[in-house]
This record gives sequence, structure tokens and C-alpha cells, in this order.
Amino acid sequence: MNEEGTTPAQPVPPTESRPAIRWLNYVFALGKGVIILFVLGALVQSFIATPFRISGISMDTNFHDGEFVLVDKLSYVLNEPQRGDPIVLKFPADPSHLFIKRIVGLPGETVKIDQGRVFINNQPLVESYLPEAIDSRPDQIKVLGYDEYWVMGDNRPNSNDSRYWGVMPKDDIVGIVRFSLSPGLFGWIAQPAY
Repeated sequence: MNEEGTTPAQPVPPTESRPAIRWLNYVFALGKGVIILFVLGALVQSFIATPFRISGISMDTNFHDGEFVLVDKLSYVLNEPQRGDPIVLKFPADPSHLFIKRIVGLPGETVKIDQGRVFINNQPLVESYLPEAIDSRPDQIKVLGYDEYWVMGDNRPNSNDSRYWGVMPKDDIVGIVRFSLSPGLFGWIAQPAY
């Protein structure tokens, strides 16, 4: 008894349900965290950057079959694509397939392939990203429209590109390849200067 003559209240012993409630709260909080991370990841992948696995040899020797790269989707919202940019694009004949190619011709330019060499507006194109002069046949000439690009693979003899399926509209560009995620190649990808 205390001074007032009453018995002090005794603490209520924990019941078996309290650990279950704590466990449910933990699971609920963890679930919320996972959902938030999933939504943020989906937003980043949809609008900012997405991983891409290269399939094929059309970009050898600069990009390799099986290499994982990070595709920047935001840059082309703020800036126009540039010559030499390695990009991921929707294949014009089947947009469900994605390819990696390099921008060679820009809107309004005349692209000419003559005896295996690439010319832009009748000037030979210097392609510092190619290890050596590569035969770019078949011979052809094309004037690009206001939102059309000419893309080619770095491994010209083994690339299905604009030489075979024509120009590529800007809307088919997914983004620019900025970063290699593959072991041994991990790091920023240098962009050629013109």
C-alpha cells in the first residue's frame, strides 16, 4: 500500500499477441519500403536510365556481345543527339527489338557511302572510334529529313543498320550509352569529339 492507502497499479504483463503485433508492424514497414524502392526504380528506368545488355557483334571493337551498359534516357530530352553518340534504338522494322548503333548522319545532312567510305555533305567522315578504315558498303546516298538520323554499327561488315533499313526517326532513340556496367569494362564511355 502507498501513503493514500491504495494499492499501486501493477504493470500489465506482456501478452503473447504483443510479439505478433511487433512482427506484423515490421513486415508492414518492410513491405512499404520494398514498394517505394520498386516504384522509384521503375520511374528511374522509365524516364532517366536503364540497363541494356548488348547482343551481337555489330559494335565490336568498342562494345562487346554480352556487355551490360547504362542507357541515359534524359539527355535527349534536354539536348539533341550528336554525331558519334553510341545509342540504343528501337529497330524500325520491329520496335520490340532494341539495337545499339552509332549516330553517323544528323538531320538535314546528306550521307553518302562511296567505295566503302562515309561522306557527310561531300566531306569524308573521320571516325576516331573505329580502329581503322572499315569498308562501309553498299554504296548509296541519302538526304536526311528534319528528325531523321543515319546510324551504323562500328563493326561495319557485320552490322544491320541504316545502310539496309534506312533512316531512323528521332522518336525511335531510347537514349545514349553512357556507362559500362560489365566487369573489366566498368566505367564511363568516352564520347568522340568532332
